[in-house]
Amino acid sequence: MPSSISPLSQPEPENTCPDCLYMTLAGIPVQPVEHPDYLEFLQPFHNPQIDLYLTLRFSQQWESLPQGRIQFGLKGGALRLRVEGGEIPYESRIMGSMELVLPTVETDSPANRPSRDRTSPEFDMPTFDSQENGATEPQLQKRQTDYHSICHITTKVTEENPAWIFEEERGQPVLNGWLNQVKLGTLNVSALPCRLDATFEVSRRDICLTQVDRLWSPEISRNKQAVLDRLIIQQLLERKCKPYLSRVELHYDG
Repeated sequence: MPSSISPLSQPEPENTCPDCLYMTLAGIPVQPVEHPDYLEFLQPFHNPQIDLYLTLRFSQQWESLPQGRIQFGLKGGALRLRVEGGEIPYESRIMGSMELVLPTVETDSPANRPSRDRTSPEFDMPTFDSQENGATEPQLQKRQTDYHSICHITTKVTEENPAWIFEEERGQPVLNGWLNQVKLGTLNVSALPCRLDATFEVSRRDICLTQVDRLWSPEISRNKQAVLDRLIIQQLLERKCKPYLSRVELHYDG
């Protein structure tokens, strides 16, 4: 595979919640087809083309609160591209259902808990018969996330600023696993410099709690649990995920 475009000059990807979603995007110039010298004059001039290769890792991230901690993941989301000096034809874009590669399962021991957990002082979560800080692991309320995940991908019809919608296809709580270096589409360069800004964005309905630890009693009713889930998502997680979860920029100067 040819080398990627200007690898040393590309800005570092931004991943604000990397344990929940990690994204990278690589651009690989398309090599022109070689023809015999005597046929060159018959070939029309073509602008440069760049194949875009996407990597997405969906998982669950822990977030610490004053009384305990929560784990969350994504049911779906939108990848939005803003392009200057080029376009991505609709027919070149990835669509359909794709299998996610499942990660290695890790136990929920203190050694495996993410080091990025941070207490959120502006969020004071009400508790219902909350457990003491010394609560043991069996008191953790887990919603099943160890499953085979299939991601359904659709795209919107616009060439200048295309978007892809990602959704969990099997009705499982969240997306879980990797899309590794899949071809997203082909960028046709029309002017230099060419710039591409990719962001992965989520709405409130895309966010799902997967585990709750020490915030309330395991005996809490489903109605109260649903209310508290919505409160956590609205007051903490939705704000944390705005304006985007991940961002990648690519520059092509010819």
